[in-house]
Amino acid sequence: MAAKEEGRPHKTLGERLRAVRAELRLSQSELAEAIGITQSSIAAYEADSRRPPLPVLLALEHELRINHQWLLTGTGDPLVGARPARPVIVTSPEELRSLRRLEGEDEYYAVPYLRDPAAAGTGLIMEEQVEGYCVIHRRVAPHPETIRCVRISGDSMAPTLTDGSIVAVDITPVPLRNLEGRIVCSRTHDGGVVIKRLRVRNHFALLFSDNEDQRTFPPIVLDLRELSDPTIGQVIWAWVDLR
Repeated sequence: MAAKEEGRPHKTLGERLRAVRAELRLSQSELAEAIGITQSSIAAYEADSRRPPLPVLLALEHELRINHQWLLTGTGDPLVGARPARPVIVTSPEELRSLRRLEGEDEYYAVPYLRDPAAAGTGLIMEEQVEGYCVIHRRVAPHPETIRCVRISGDSMAPTLTDGSIVAVDITPVPLRNLEGRIVCSRTHDGGVVIKRLRVRNHFALLFSDNEDQRTFPPIVLDLRELSDPTIGQVIWAWVDLR
């Protein structure tokens, strides 16, 4: 896209945002709707009367490929090469402090992204369990305090959830039978943690893979008389690479 307008470089963040929006042929309302904020917020950002908080900048990059570093500094390319196949994960202390200070202003929140899915079931998260934070909108997580993000390893849930997918797990306690047919994060008898589809039959919880190869990925049978409530939480959202 053009880096100048009438021979003048875009000197401010607002000018750069207005220029890239024009390049994408979006109105202020369309841009606002794409990332879940108001048109008046976009107008204020473009007029340089308000500075967009970090969650908004990251949402622009994730949803519309607008390079947030270019918006901030004017350096680099206005658009990143491809839309990310996973949520933006904030790991630097400086960005996290900024996010914590501003989260909620435009309905974006930082949800813990855990190294180990087993940690998703604990009410108290230790710092060493957190690899980063997923930046997500409130419409994905209306109660962000109960959401944990974890990465899937393996293809047992393919094609629904492929290897490397990141899922958001809601750890709000729910009666087991209310999760019938849902994808859940569950403990197993051997102490492992899996992401599977739940079926409840009498005294048994059956954890099925979505992969058609049931010989390689057979159901896991849990005796509820021995493991009364194996579920850590329900998978409510997923970021999946479909390439």
